[in-house]
Amino acid sequence: MSVTAIALANDYKKLQDLIESGEELTPEMIADTVEGVEGALGDKLDSIFSFVRNLDGLAVTCDEEAKRLAARKKSFETQAKNIKQYILNCLLAAGLDKHKTTYNTFTAAKGSVSVVIDNEALLPDELVTTTVLIAPDKKAIKEAIDAGVDIKGAHIEIGPRSLRVR
Repeated sequence: MSVTAIALANDYKKLQDLIESGEELTPEMIADTVEGVEGALGDKLDSIFSFVRNLDGLAVTCDEEAKRLAARKKSFETQAKNIKQYILNCLLAAGLDKHKTTYNTFTAAKGSVSVVIDNEALLPDELVTTTVLIAPDKKAIKEAIDAGVDIKGAHIEIGPRSLRVR
């Protein structure tokens, strides 16, 4: 029995609707949806993977849009900062520490106190915190294990199988 393209399209539309529902899909949910579709395994896998490519494309689009919006956000924040600095400059130029308007009270607040380190080497030891960073060299450890050296405290594991599509 042959399955028409329209019948396959309708069956895969169910999968698309499931994906677009926003629900996290489990392999079981996908299998239940695709199970009724007739056709060769290769045809099924090709059809399903077209959805994967579509989702990957949507993820890239979202990433690009997030970057664009982040740049726009930074621009707005910079503009707001520059305008606030302008208002502060106006208050200082007018010799005002505070100015009330109908909608706002503008105050040229005093600067906060902060410690500036001129020369870290001259500071007394009791006022300096020493941090030691220990990080294993995984590349060197792998090379040693691959060369047959027994490294106590480390071993090599093979990760789970993954899908590759070309």
